[in-house]
Amino acid sequence: MNKNSVNIAKKAITGLLLACAAAFILPSCKKELKAPASFPFETGELSASADNVIINAAKPGDEAITVTWDAFANSMVKNRLVLSNGNVKDTVDVASGAIRKRFNNGELNNILVDDLDMEIGVMADLSIMLVSYIPAKNLMATSNPVTIKVTPAATGAAYAELWVVGDATPNGWNIDNPNPMVKDPTNSFQFKFNEVLNAGEFKIPTSTGNWGTDFFMPPVNNPALSSTEVKLILGGNPDNKWRVANPGPYKILLNISPSPFIKITPFTPYTQVWMVGDATPAGWNIENPTPMVATPGNPYEFTYTGPMSAGEFKIPVSTGNWGTDFFMPPVNGEGPGSTNAVFVPGGNPDNKWKITEAGNYKITFNQLRETISIVKQ
Repeated sequence: MNKNSVNIAKKAITGLLLACAAAFILPSCKKELKAPASFPFETGELSASADNVIINAAKPGDEAITVTWDAFANSMVKNRLVLSNGNVKDTVDVASGAIRKRFNNGELNNILVDDLDMEIGVMADLSIMLVSYIPAKNLMATSNPVTIKVTPAATGAAYAELWVVGDATPNGWNIDNPNPMVKDPTNSFQFKFNEVLNAGEFKIPTSTGNWGTDFFMPPVNNPALSSTEVKLILGGNPDNKWRVANPGPYKILLNISPSPFIKITPFTPYTQVWMVGDATPAGWNIENPTPMVATPGNPYEFTYTGPMSAGEFKIPVSTGNWGTDFFMPPVNGEGPGSTNAVFVPGGNPDNKWKITEAGNYKITFNQLRETISIVKQ
């Protein structure tokens, strides 16, 4: 065997020995690798800011209680609070990713009385539990229950006053002096704001002087003005607003009942209105009622100055048809001193103003703001 052949043989034997060694060693080092265990989905510990709540109906916007859970804010997590009075339950949605829910007196009181059937002025137990879920992963978790004592008050509209603020309004973004809404004289849940609006945005605060107050807002920013959806947003966050693209006169009606809605309607003023009734010179002649006179430079105002008899009257927006729309008092039989002239489609209910003392009168009517002045001369 020559030298080259010997070297080749040595290399072959060395390679064979290394392969055998590897075959012997590697199996002894092999280990099974397990996937890390996932953490369980939990809500976090639930707690309440008070254990005894007496509803203060005189301050509906003040905090009644705040419920908190010690979890990380996560927009993927949806939360609901389940409030219970024995077997009677109500569910309250919470904003995605929130880790607390603030209830003001008005909101909590309506739940206690209207939804949980609690007796006004009587202390009772309220149980609160959080239900959290992640829809994308089909995961759900429930918290520990928290029980507090509550004493409900008489129910009604949560707010006696509301305002409109924003650059779409005459007072702009002045939270210290926003534009007041007008409370409906016959429906404590309804507020009106009839005004010439600018191109811009607006929202509805529940108090003045504080940008951190609660606001009535659209559920999404800048929705179509035809949308009737509205929500009470605690603390005004997220900061959604309505946007007016076309400046001009609008009538805004906000209903804050347990089933809230808003109507934002562009207003086209009538070029002529009339008075009809046995208090007017033309009597009950709908074919030819007594005309009111338009105020120069003000397309919304009409006046009548002249004799009125003892009797009744109302204001139709067209002639020849008793089924037309009318402006009327909110309560039948109002007379001098009346200030409201509400728009009534179809004239039903059939309320009328009443003149008890014949004489000369000046009647001033504003169709945009729905106001009237009846003054004996």
